[in-house]
Amino acid sequence: MPRTSRFSVSLVSLLLSGAVVACSDVAGTSRVPVSVSVASGGAGAAAVAAGPSRVVTVAGGTNTLVITKAQLVLARIELHRGTTGSCGASDDDNGCTELDLDPMLVDLPVTPAIEQAFTVSIPAGTYNELEAKIRAPRAGEDRTAAFLAAHPEFAGRSVHVEGTFNGTPFVFDSAPEAGLELEFQPPLTVADGVTNNITLHVDLSSWFMDGAGVVVDPGNSANAALIAWNIERSFRAFEDHDRDGIDDHGSDG
Repeated sequence: MPRTSRFSVSLVSLLLSGAVVACSDVAGTSRVPVSVSVASGGAGAAAVAAGPSRVVTVAGGTNTLVITKAQLVLARIELHRGTTGSCGASDDDNGCTELDLDPMLVDLPVTPAIEQAFTVSIPAGTYNELEAKIRAPRAGEDRTAAFLAAHPEFAGRSVHVEGTFNGTPFVFDSAPEAGLELEFQPPLTVADGVTNNITLHVDLSSWFMDGAGVVVDPGNSANAALIAWNIERSFRAFEDHDRDGIDDHGSDG
């Protein structure tokens, strides 16, 4: 499993307008607030560095890639109570809590402070897995009108990255669709009277790197499938009640 960088570059994400609530409940179970934070970083082997200009630099092979801006669209988030697999038509039957969220734009600036993305109220208890979807919003689909009105440039797009490749500026726009299934190890405990927080961490340094550790050209369409696969594999979620971007149970090492 990917390990969070000790320097763990964190991202600033948009606060949702209005109240955000979970759309399912469990009879007789109290509801408690849970914040979801987002952070980005990279493994030490990826040669990631943050300089005064707040950029992420990734070196591999003879190539150097600098990321100055990265954004993605999250379309759905669910929490699983058990090991029943994907949530179905009835969340209660499957032991799931779906967070009733409109599509949101998550901005990943390379700054050294973890930021809270949003807060929800969910039933207290133990959760084994977080599911999320990266998906491009499309005109005419449910719950996308307000998002596209605010971000029309993301119609049909789920990822946007800017930076330089070997000193030449690039803009990478793509529409990968990824279903993320992120297991909590150990399971996440949500309890009343506790500062409950989940950190969703993305290894941004791995997006443009092949299996041999060589940084690939984001402007070459032949690398599109590799990059999409890297994006899907770059996420993990963990309990992080002190919101420092480090797994409370020490799996970061």
